[in-house]
Amino acid sequence: SILSGCSHAGLLDDGQRYFISMKRDYAITPAVEHYACLIDLLGRAGQLDEAEDLVNSMPFEPYVGLWMSLLGA
Repeated sequence: SILSGCSHAGLLDDGQRYFISMKRDYAITPAVEHYACLIDLLGRAGQLDEAEDLVNSMPFEPYVGLWMSLLGA
């Protein structure tokens, strides 16, 4: 996905913009996989507090893989 590509390329601003655009411009409700990509992107960019806030505020129950992604950053 685009979000995953942004994560691996270190494109934090672009990834956040695409995530917001999904909801705002295209009325696409992000799935847990989209949140996981954004959490990975934030973690890789060193934005650990923001990544943790996103995990705690997303409309899904966090699963182990999300926390592992954050801890692996």
